[in-house]
Amino acid sequence: MSRASRRHYRALVRKDLQLEFRTRETVVAMGLLSLVVIILFQFTVGARVGDTRAIAGSVMWATLALGAVLGVGRTWVPEREQRVLDAILMAPVSRWVMLCARATTLVIFLLGVQIVVVPLTAVFFANGTQLINLAYIAGVCVLADICIGVLGALLASMSVFSRTRELVLPVLLLPTLIPVVIAAGGATDAVLGATRQMSEYRGYCLFLCVYAVIFWLVAYATFDYILDD
Repeated sequence: MSRASRRHYRALVRKDLQLEFRTRETVVAMGLLSLVVIILFQFTVGARVGDTRAIAGSVMWATLALGAVLGVGRTWVPEREQRVLDAILMAPVSRWVMLCARATTLVIFLLGVQIVVVPLTAVFFANGTQLINLAYIAGVCVLADICIGVLGALLASMSVFSRTRELVLPVLLLPTLIPVVIAAGGATDAVLGATRQMSEYRGYCLFLCVYAVIFWLVAYATFDYILDD
């Protein structure tokens, strides 16, 4: 990435973060939705299951996936509502830089939500979790967020000009998130159990790495044409 591209990348990320800091629309909405969902899981599933550690990872990542759909749904919306998207597309900025910046913003938003969701999951479903286990889960969060970030940025750009984007985007995004949720949930369960299953943990993390690389390559090959069309 050239010096100009790095400058454009930082400017785009800073613009998104400053806009979110002023409005507090996306992260707050994602956090509230995730909070409500995880409390519902606690009172509907957790109260009826003996060993909730066995379902902690699945509950956490199902909750985060729903929050991610809400966050991805807001991608490109401010630019479209304020009618500046065309100006951004005409700017001398690489489409690849736009994708990287938007994916980075989504990753930051997801990490902000996970700061709340992960401790709540440990309290509700895996009480007494050791700090080292939370460190392992943090690694899973980073890998899964990268997958969600690139998928969200790519699919949101495909539906940004659609009149029914609120319906189209979840239909496109949720199926592609299923492997991420399964792998991230499996890796989380592997370290939250009575004994840590590090071989399973590493296998799931490797899958997330491969999944992220595949979709980064798909995005690199197609993103230029998606926004131009």
